[in-house]
Amino acid sequence: MIILIVAVVSVLIVGVGIFGLISPAGVAAFVSVWKSKTGLWIAVIVRLGFGIALWLVAPMSRAPLALEVLAVISVSAAIMLPLIGISRYQSIVAWWSRRSPLFIRVWSVVALGLGIFILWSIMICSR
Repeated sequence: MIILIVAVVSVLIVGVGIFGLISPAGVAAFVSVWKSKTGLWIAVIVRLGFGIALWLVAPMSRAPLALEVLAVISVSAAIMLPLIGISRYQSIVAWWSRRSPLFIRVWSVVALGLGIFILWSIMICSR
């Protein structure tokens, strides 16, 4: 079940990466939707859950140290979001959504690569 959670979130990361390459404006609009207090808490829950799942899957993966590092980053981000507050969170989201198409495409390539890397890392777990 944990492997499935990591796989599904990784596929979503790949999807957002592809979407960002095709339509930077579309990703910027998608990101803007998450500016609300509800969006902040959804981001916290998703990052926390994904981080914990990554940590649990890491020992069975092809790249345990890398997944553990990503897990710590994900959980740390989940903890930091409520601490920065809703107004600063909204400012960050607004700032990100105003970036240039090139900026968004670069981050989309990063997301695409990260999602593919995580999927590759956990493929051995399902055997």
